[in-house]
Amino acid sequence: MYHPFVLPFVVGFSVMGVVLVARYIYWLRGMSPGNRQRVLWGFFSRSTLLAVKEILQESLLHLKIFRVNPLLGFMHASLAFGWFMLIVGGKLETWYYTGNFFNPPYYAIFFRYFEPLTEGFWMNGVLLFYMELSLLIVLSGLSIAVVKRIRKKVVGMNNTTRHNPANRIALFFLWMVFPLRLMAESATVAVHGGGSFLTTVTSSLFLSHDWAVWLELPLWWAYSTGLGLFFLALPFSRYLHIPTEMVMLLLKKWGVQPEPGFNPEKGVQAFEVHSCPGCGVCLDVCPAMGAGINSFQSAYFVRQVRAGHNYETIADMCLNCGACKEACPVGISLESLRLDARSHLHRKANFDHRYLHGTMTLWRDTTEVVLYTGCMGRINPKTTQAVKSLLHEAGVKFIHLDEHESICCGRPMALAGAAEQAKMLIQRNRELIHGQNGQLLVTTCPICYRYFSSEYDLNIPVLHHSQFLWQLIETQKLNRHKGNLRYAYHDPCELGRGANCYDEPRNLLYTVGELVALSSERNKALCCGNNIGSLTLAEEQKQKITANTLTVLSENSPDYIVTACPMCKNTLSRQSTLPVRDLAEVMLECKEVNVAGSRTRKKQASVNVTP
Repeated sequence: MYHPFVLPFVVGFSVMGVVLVARYIYWLRGMSPGNRQRVLWGFFSRSTLLAVKEILQESLLHLKIFRVNPLLGFMHASLAFGWFMLIVGGKLETWYYTGNFFNPPYYAIFFRYFEPLTEGFWMNGVLLFYMELSLLIVLSGLSIAVVKRIRKKVVGMNNTTRHNPANRIALFFLWMVFPLRLMAESATVAVHGGGSFLTTVTSSLFLSHDWAVWLELPLWWAYSTGLGLFFLALPFSRYLHIPTEMVMLLLKKWGVQPEPGFNPEKGVQAFEVHSCPGCGVCLDVCPAMGAGINSFQSAYFVRQVRAGHNYETIADMCLNCGACKEACPVGISLESLRLDARSHLHRKANFDHRYLHGTMTLWRDTTEVVLYTGCMGRINPKTTQAVKSLLHEAGVKFIHLDEHESICCGRPMALAGAAEQAKMLIQRNRELIHGQNGQLLVTTCPICYRYFSSEYDLNIPVLHHSQFLWQLIETQKLNRHKGNLRYAYHDPCELGRGANCYDEPRNLLYTVGELVALSSERNKALCCGNNIGSLTLAEEQKQKITANTLTVLSENSPDYIVTACPMCKNTLSRQSTLPVRDLAEVMLECKEVNVAGSRTRKKQASVNVTP
């Protein structure tokens, strides 16, 4: 069966297929030999089945979005899985009707035009009902998408991405395709009869049989043209993510790792960049959006990287708090991508740390703890002294590695895009730490803790001081009495989302007082506004982010705001009208406060934006 109106679909689909295959081959050729080997080994392994399962869960059903926002999840799932149901159902329908599996691709798409009446065996009715149910599911998701674009708050979103012209064109044809399919099938039912629960109702919308006869063929032409134009636009718009995301999930399950450097049009990084759907889920969790700053978020950064220009001006602005990566339904390595871009931009910068002296310790008695307080420890001496006092109280034998002089852990330099130069600092610090003959490294800075844990490959365990203090409480080396002060705990980005440490700080506060609930905490906690990840964000913008975070921390009238990061403490203290303490300070002070049994209520006041 054939009619000329199928040509727009055939041409659009063919061009899309050629462009996709050419792109994917080019990107795969950009992989390292090791990654290509992983693809070959993984293809026939159990990993492929696991990838198919994840594709079903995330690319089609969008379960991650469902967990965060059920209505938004249904919208994405109905469009993706509904379309998938139409494709599979169409193939089954034509296979059953003709007895031939290898029909032309257009035959299943336009089956209702070529075979308007499939009466007879009951399976025809079942398949027809299934196809119209699938179409109804897609149309329901499309309706939510239209409402989302007009009134985003109806679907529980505060922000949506701004579309460029290519995305608007693709979106327009995507929105037109399924209503046109319904109208075309309804016209055919009005002319020839047949149809199921949906088209028998919609066909009555046509005023007369004569009108339906006149409109039937133009509507099928319109449907075919809409499909063809959408397929032509897909490889050059954000909707390229639809097939690319599936390939990326396969590559990840096969153990393929991004190649070193910034190569957004080669290898794994190309698949990641073009897997971003621009859905806007990352916008609402960005602390800068809450402060009215909407220029550098990951959705826009990835879009500019994909376009190959204008990403340079926003690569350095992000706080790298990790909130967008946590929320991303696709699992794109957003932080790594931005750091690779920074390294590419600042590759000509010259850092030389060969002047740093090495360390060789001939002999040292074993010590229980090596304490490293880092750069922030010098500008937060109260936190450092509190930790040391608690260690003395618990009878812990320790060495304060950087009491008199120190070398930065290297993460600030890595965040600035100088990863190779940061390795020099890592090497020197590793020598210093190993030379202390310690059993455990404890750091007061989450930034240092995360970097020591992930990049140093030390021969001893690494703990943040909140984790170690909780161990001392559990083993009763430290004893505290519960008081009645109320604490609001702020999760530092590097300790919470960066290192998944949420419970130990809260356990400590539970032992000494009451922990108040917050509207944004744990993995949804807001950045303090002064994360070292940002290189160019204006001070005024940082202050707005801090003010927004303090509003959340102060919402339930706590006596103290508590954090576990020296930088967060400094930043919040500058604008907060409530006292801000480090966990170690609270643990040191709580014995005196709790024994007294007093509870000094602090008057809740508005947040001052000016430092």
